[in-house]
Amino acid sequence: MKPLLDKTTRSTYIYDEVPYPSLSFNVTHPDRLATLAVLLGMRPPPVEHCRVLELGCASGGNLIPMAHSLPESQFVGVDLSARQIAEGQAMLDEVGLENVSLKSADIRDLTPDFGQFDYIIAHGVYSWVPPEVQDKLLEICRQNLAPNGVAYVSYNTYPGWYMLIALREMMLWHTREVTDPMQQVAGARAFLEFLADSDPAGENPHPNFLKAYASYSKERLMPKTAAYLIHDELAEFNEPLYFYQFAERAARHGLRYLAEADFQTMLASNLPSDVTETLRQMAKDTITLEQYMDFLRNRTFRQTLLCHQHVELKGSPHPDLLAEFYVGAPALPVESEPDIHSVSVEEFRTGDGAVFSTEHPLTKAAMFYLGQIWPQSVPFKILVAEAHARLNTASENIARDAQVLAASLLKALAYSDNLVELRLSAPRFVLEITHRPVVSPVARFQAKTSVLVTNLRHERIELAGLSYRLLPYLDGSQDRAALMDMMRKWAAEGIPELTQGDESIEQGEPKQRDEESILTERLDTVLRQLANAALLVG
Repeated sequence: MKPLLDKTTRSTYIYDEVPYPSLSFNVTHPDRLATLAVLLGMRPPPVEHCRVLELGCASGGNLIPMAHSLPESQFVGVDLSARQIAEGQAMLDEVGLENVSLKSADIRDLTPDFGQFDYIIAHGVYSWVPPEVQDKLLEICRQNLAPNGVAYVSYNTYPGWYMLIALREMMLWHTREVTDPMQQVAGARAFLEFLADSDPAGENPHPNFLKAYASYSKERLMPKTAAYLIHDELAEFNEPLYFYQFAERAARHGLRYLAEADFQTMLASNLPSDVTETLRQMAKDTITLEQYMDFLRNRTFRQTLLCHQHVELKGSPHPDLLAEFYVGAPALPVESEPDIHSVSVEEFRTGDGAVFSTEHPLTKAAMFYLGQIWPQSVPFKILVAEAHARLNTASENIARDAQVLAASLLKALAYSDNLVELRLSAPRFVLEITHRPVVSPVARFQAKTSVLVTNLRHERIELAGLSYRLLPYLDGSQDRAALMDMMRKWAAEGIPELTQGDESIEQGEPKQRDEESILTERLDTVLRQLANAALLVG
């Protein structure tokens, strides 16, 4: 929950005492919103020169990295917590961004005079505020959204939240006399563990559900991340609703449903064919279809995109649209030497296990090429040319092959955005490791207090070991010789990152390589990891 209430309320007091974690959310980036809008027939403002408003921006952990990635665009963040805004301003002052404005304000005070924005973001707000604030949030999405703009609103949903509501109410009742937020978390955690262990034989499904929930929420219940539990399950306000109810509320404000930020969840094609056919018979429109799919999936959370009611949309993406996009793909061929020339089937798999199969030579060549250059992406036209070059054969119909490739990429995207990624603008990171490597200033600032940093693709990257130790020094002031001096100093001090492992410098056995070669290799490895994580800037 973000603090958008009067300061006298308990929820805002707790928010100031235990700030909500200010993190980046990839699905809220303007490029993501614009990409889905274009796929469904809209013509949203170009993300390279847009205006973005985030409601409930906390200390800017989501908004500021966006602003760094889109320096020619303007960003405004609103949050009631003066403490959070001050922390965000401190980050802006150090990072040196001038295209961001953070304001401590109650969103109920925002009027049309506040300005018009191409993209409006409200993540973690709607379900956690009272009805009048929910209504005002949708009013802002109408009155302050550009004619072809896109708004993002996340919220808890039924039917999935029915069981979680029961847990929430049990935890609140159990801790009803506790006033200290951290003691409330401790009490709620102990109570959940008691419930989960109440049936050791595992014959009752209710304790089994509690065990699963406790396992899922373990990190959120730990002291260092207690804010998640305080501001979500234990929040003063937490109102889930059905998707059709949210769509009706949006329609009353002149807004219409555009898409889900998690595009794959919209597609009934991901379900068994007989289920898909039954859904199509039952569903008379998009809203009905989406609600039925929520029933099937027992959905608990939505990240919905809205646009103005007058905007005309298309039912599904057309392959011709891919000519407008940059394309990327982290998937690698399952076979070490894939046959890209014949019509034999080849599989491409991502690190999380998502698999895409194709027998089309140009598609195989394109996927093979994209896997080699990841995390970079290229314009579709260049992708077609590169794939043809790798086939090294004359095509009888280049246009037809390109259309089959486009349709194949859309099919892969429907399976998982971990298989194929579409963008309207290319992220501004570099893979080349220069003599004086530079990590994004946003990531360097975040690394002062957290192992989670945001890269130039607006993804959260968890740093560990030597990468976490080295990153703060990669500001361009240290050349490679200076970095090697630091490595030698750390090795002499016996830091764990350099004294543990198969080739421990501390052990110094004759069969092992000399200290200098090990340090050189480890420095190269860390710098390459940071580059591949899209953290280096030119």
